[in-house]
Amino acid sequence: MELVLSRPQKKESVKKYSVLYVDDEPVNLRIFQHAFKRDYNVFTASNGFDALELLNVEKIDLIITDQQMPRMSGVDLLAKIVPKYPNIVRMIMTGFSDIGAIIRAVNEFGLDKYLVKPWDRDQLKVEFDKALDKKDKKEQEVSNDNMSDSVLRLNESILSLESDLTSLISDSFILYDRHVENSYSYWFGEKDGKVVVSFLNTADNKTSSIALKSYINLSLSEIVYKKEGANPSEILEQLFVKVKQKYADAQDLLEPLDISITVIDTETKELTFSGSNQNIYYFDENEKLKMLTGASEAFHIKENASPNLQNVTASQVTDAYFISKSMVNQIIPSSNSSTEGVSFLQYMRGMRGKTMKEQSEDIAKQLIGDRSKCMIGIHV
Repeated sequence: MELVLSRPQKKESVKKYSVLYVDDEPVNLRIFQHAFKRDYNVFTASNGFDALELLNVEKIDLIITDQQMPRMSGVDLLAKIVPKYPNIVRMIMTGFSDIGAIIRAVNEFGLDKYLVKPWDRDQLKVEFDKALDKKDKKEQEVSNDNMSDSVLRLNESILSLESDLTSLISDSFILYDRHVENSYSYWFGEKDGKVVVSFLNTADNKTSSIALKSYINLSLSEIVYKKEGANPSEILEQLFVKVKQKYADAQDLLEPLDISITVIDTETKELTFSGSNQNIYYFDENEKLKMLTGASEAFHIKENASPNLQNVTASQVTDAYFISKSMVNQIIPSSNSSTEGVSFLQYMRGMRGKTMKEQSEDIAKQLIGDRSKCMIGIHV
């Protein structure tokens, strides 16, 4: 299936952060909304009371408020917010005459930044991004601390290194965020001179899911190396039988599993693919980006029926990519402010001619905020 790359619609752009701006001047609210609507989910409130109500129903990452407002000042508003939302990024917009109020705020509950009017759009965005990045790092540290060391070690131990893949195919890469939110995993090996790759997603990263991924990796090693030949759908069918038997009496609620097996023949430049709710992307010798699709349904461990698995093949393959769905759905920002950006697959098309290592570095820079990156690239 050849992929037709078209300019994405604006609604496809998913913004990571939500920002609340509080100001009693309607014109200021409109200007702010227009200036930042492409970068964040922007909420506005014309007074502190409306802002408090909005915080009860929306998850806000950053609040920036004017200081001089009737009924409730910016400092008074933040003083009410901090006890209930201690992790929210808080900034205040002020004039030089309000320095005393700013000192009070710093002493009582802390500020991430105070800004003097008038504000500059580009500078303000820099301050927002710095503060939000700092917030993310703090939350990641807390999240990692809350996850037991044994679970983290298990998750690390089941993943092969990029150097293991490059020993099989030199021009290749693995881009993976070792983060508690990343529910993707992978396995690869060599059989009869061909490279076998499994790509999977367990929907969450609970202890039970990490244990499942570990069992799948061990089972794949057993099935692939003991089995005659390398037939993707047969490998998956055998794997599904083993997993159902292993977890028949499991008490934990296991989420549906998305998984695929791909056999790559570097001599003939052919792919053979079979998957359950997964796809693989590749370029052919005519520089066309194409996709092989698997069964539409995921593998439900606790159900009797299994996905209808079939093998599909592709020839004249030059590059193959295994990509997490969150990455495929990303919009890469454009350097041209008049456009919304390009889809991730369009962005890949623009990297033709670069080595796999160069592609990996470029993608990592563009998707720095995505904590669930999982991608394997192989030059066949």
